[in-house]
Amino acid sequence: MTFCAYLDSTCKTAETERSVLDTLCEILGSEGGLDKIQLRAARASLQILIENAIGKARRILKHFNCPVVPTRSRDPFVIMHEIGLISDESYQTLMQAVGFRNSMIHDYMNFDEKVLLDIVRGKRYLDLHAFLVERPEYSDLMRRRIENYSV
Repeated sequence: MTFCAYLDSTCKTAETERSVLDTLCEILGSEGGLDKIQLRAARASLQILIENAIGKARRILKHFNCPVVPTRSRDPFVIMHEIGLISDESYQTLMQAVGFRNSMIHDYMNFDEKVLLDIVRGKRYLDLHAFLVERPEYSDLMRRRIENYSV
């Protein structure tokens, strides 16, 4: 798949999951809660958005010839932040999203659904959506920073 086709796919997925979460946000606002199936849908959609963001960040670094291969889910965002490809605010948001995803996946027995509901209610998934639909257009300087990045 070409890089442009990948970005198109990323945008399409982001739009789909945002639509699901927007609908769940409306239900949450009108009914005050979500049933078990809706909660599962919220978790799944949020996880897909986060995984999609991690994948996109990795793909950007690979496409622009970053010599360091990110191994952990946080690594691509660390690299992007150090290079200056994402702002401090985006970096914090993306790192929190990865932490939340890790909690959903690895600590599911102790997972606090109130946090999930707060994210949906506050539409805090919109920052992930914005990252996913943004088309990376980097200057030559930024491209050289990616190509010359080292740990």
